[in-house]
Amino acid sequence: MKRQQAEQIAERALTFLANRPPVLQQFLTASGLDASELIARADDADIRSAVLGFVAGDESLAKEFSEETDLKPGQLLQICAVLDPHGSTSW
Repeated sequence: MKRQQAEQIAERALTFLANRPPVLQQFLTASGLDASELIARADDADIRSAVLGFVAGDESLAKEFSEETDLKPGQLLQICAVLDPHGSTSW
């Protein structure tokens, strides 16, 4: 998968979280961001990568997101690796 495609999927992950306020709050708490910071930095590749990693790190969220975006099993983790090949994004 190309980086541009991976970034588009990560952007969809941000929308996915935004449509689930309790889960979005969990991400904000885990990341140390507040909602205004997240909005201001929504175009930041590190933020999008962190959002995607957060989704991928929760089995039920990963399954729901993958089904919603028509990703095949394992593809979500491949996308995470494209965006953060060294696994260096941490929140």
